[in-house]
Amino acid sequence: MAAASKEKHNVTLPEGVSLQRLAQVLLDAWEGDPRRWMNTPAQLRENAVQPSAPAPQDAMNLFRLLAERRVDYLLVGGMAMLTYVKGRNTKDVDLLMSVAALEKLPELKVEDRNDLFARGKFKSIQVDLLLTSHPLFKLVEKRFVTKHPFQELAVPAATVEGIVVLKLFALPSLYRQMEMDRVAIYETDITMLLAHYSFDIEPLLALVEEHVEPGDKKELRKIATECKERAAKLRRRASASD
Repeated sequence: MAAASKEKHNVTLPEGVSLQRLAQVLLDAWEGDPRRWMNTPAQLRENAVQPSAPAPQDAMNLFRLLAERRVDYLLVGGMAMLTYVKGRNTKDVDLLMSVAALEKLPELKVEDRNDLFARGKFKSIQVDLLLTSHPLFKLVEKRFVTKHPFQELAVPAATVEGIVVLKLFALPSLYRQMEMDRVAIYETDITMLLAHYSFDIEPLLALVEEHVEPGDKKELRKIATECKERAAKLRRRASASD
């Protein structure tokens, strides 16, 4: 059956939803990944190595293990976004943690790692890691923390402000690497958070500016201004339609 014909799910993680919903987000994104298709949605690439589908139980076990072993971490990235607004599917789980915390979960097999980032697999679940060896990531872990109550357990997650800090910090590097698809996603995420929640982006921007190259500061301020303007326009249109 073609991926396009599958049942559509609301891409959101409201309070009280089961962790199984998180697993469904991963599965939906895996099934809809265009890299799995060639020419038409019904034709899979021949001779291509296909990653295994994310198993719902694996996602649940990951967060249960983190809780049972009292691992300090934050849910960030696309999954954290979905606890605040409806959005896009995401193919992996993004966590912010220290190297010491990572060592408490040897079941998470690290495949690639540098001083600030790591990527690994927990059974069938792709996990991207932001390591608190970076001072800005460490600050987010300390200052921008909340808990999202899933049905089974409360998951530590970045606040709206924490998500914006991380996305602003990532944007200069994404521009330099010409990853324009991710640039568009991150700027849209910031815009949607500004449209839905009342917070001042200026102190967050000032915080990020302490951790980026001097030449990036002007461009980041321009991005923040554009996101604020788009968010304000969205709010005006929503008010006019009421």
